[in-house]
Amino acid sequence: MTNKKKKITISVIALLLVLVVSAYFYLPKMLADQVYPLKYEDLIRKYATKYGVDPAWVAAEIFVESRFDPKAQSGTGANGLGQMMQKTTYKTMLAEVGRPANSDIYDPEVAIDTMTAHLRDLMVWSKGNRQYATAAYNLGTGGAARLGVNAVNNFGYVKKVDRAITVYSTIYSGQLGYNSSPVQLQAISTDEKTNQVKGFIWAQFFQNIFRLSL
Repeated sequence: MTNKKKKITISVIALLLVLVVSAYFYLPKMLADQVYPLKYEDLIRKYATKYGVDPAWVAAEIFVESRFDPKAQSGTGANGLGQMMQKTTYKTMLAEVGRPANSDIYDPEVAIDTMTAHLRDLMVWSKGNRQYATAAYNLGTGGAARLGVNAVNNFGYVKKVDRAITVYSTIYSGQLGYNSSPVQLQAISTDEKTNQVKGFIWAQFFQNIFRLSL
């Protein structure tokens, strides 16, 4: 190989390395709102503050449950942004928050109000253990109790929500009111957390591609 070809090869390799590094550091920011979307942030801030719940947790639950689709439905009777069971938990929470019994579960404000109040109640039930409360949101308090508080860290649903919380509390800290909310929120802006977010966004990006290919 001639010196000229060697220089060209080295230049191409260097350019590729720059592109790879740039993609790793900058693409996650551009991909974030595609793979971890955020909607209804005003309502999330409003009711998270009202009930003393971390707004990133509310956003994470909505993402995992419905991906911010207010018309989402499941075959088990769960509906709306928070995928609440309409004839049981949702009905109970409507009475608790003082809304009419015929309130529309597909109304984003109603859904976020009731689900955030429910998260507040689960935090009380779990004695402040957010991961245990997350498991209970998915399994019910009875199911979470059977799973056991010591097993929640390894529960797949809890891991998904934890990842989403890390993303939402980092990427969307401003939109979710982390700079002004009186609610005691988890710490953000560490290098380790930022690196975690990049990995989570890339992983979710490829999961979305796989889902679309099915």
